[in-house]
Amino acid sequence: MNRNLLALTLAIVAVPVAEQAANAAIRYDFRQTMHSQIESMPSTDFGGEAIIDGDRSRVEFTSGSAYPPGSYLITTNGSRNMTYVDPTKKSYVEVNAGNVATAIGATNIKVENFKSDSQMLADHPVIAEHATDHYRMQIAYDITLTIGSMPIRQAVTTTIDKWVTKDFDDVTADYLATGGIRTGNPDLDQLIDVETTKVPGFALRQKVQVTTTASVDPKKVDAGSKLQLQRTQITSKEMVISSIRKTIIGPGTFRVPPGYQKANPLRDDSRTPVHELDFKPAGTSGE
Repeated sequence: MNRNLLALTLAIVAVPVAEQAANAAIRYDFRQTMHSQIESMPSTDFGGEAIIDGDRSRVEFTSGSAYPPGSYLITTNGSRNMTYVDPTKKSYVEVNAGNVATAIGATNIKVENFKSDSQMLADHPVIAEHATDHYRMQIAYDITLTIGSMPIRQAVTTTIDKWVTKDFDDVTADYLATGGIRTGNPDLDQLIDVETTKVPGFALRQKVQVTTTASVDPKKVDAGSKLQLQRTQITSKEMVISSIRKTIIGPGTFRVPPGYQKANPLRDDSRTPVHELDFKPAGTSGE
């Protein structure tokens, strides 16, 4: 989710769960950077600490300018329910990502000329003290979004490098098995499946480069419009885990603290997350 017109659309637009007393989970420190030529996607650089337990996760932002340090994101139900918590304001924002994805899938989006290929490369570097397998995926397709009567077409090529380990399969199996969020649009769901299920294991490092060339039918553009008929843009992103270990979590890890107020995501000035995160490494399938 993340490397195409769908991701851009999602960027425009928590239910508490019963916890077991104490569960084995994994905890890791990561850093993520993104650079984009797309005006609506500013460059970001931030670090954090993540916990994964079953189909739940918690990411606390510790550095960078993308989110206030100390704020955190809780996901449940395989990332379908998301809760962004801001301790400085004692408030939280809930987003049903599953419903948002379904709404996007219901729009007039079409994927054509889909091609993909993946291979394991020869290098097996040690990352965060764990040996990894290096996979490279190449994905290409055309995606068209019709807005009103104007179809906007993008030719997309994506290169994804993943360095994955199987050392935590006993802990991450349930989380990875949840896969990606489904939109209900077969074309989009096929794309999500390829990006999130082709490579087995848990990604300790991931690099993504996406090149999009957008084009608009000149016959659909009004005379004098400043809309560019064709434009190529590149977005690159990298996530690296610096340390990872098994841990025991306590009660409250995936709950909003008592006394916090629910904010309206359309009115609250909290910096609700819209940047894509790789705390859920693809390769199942966290980014």
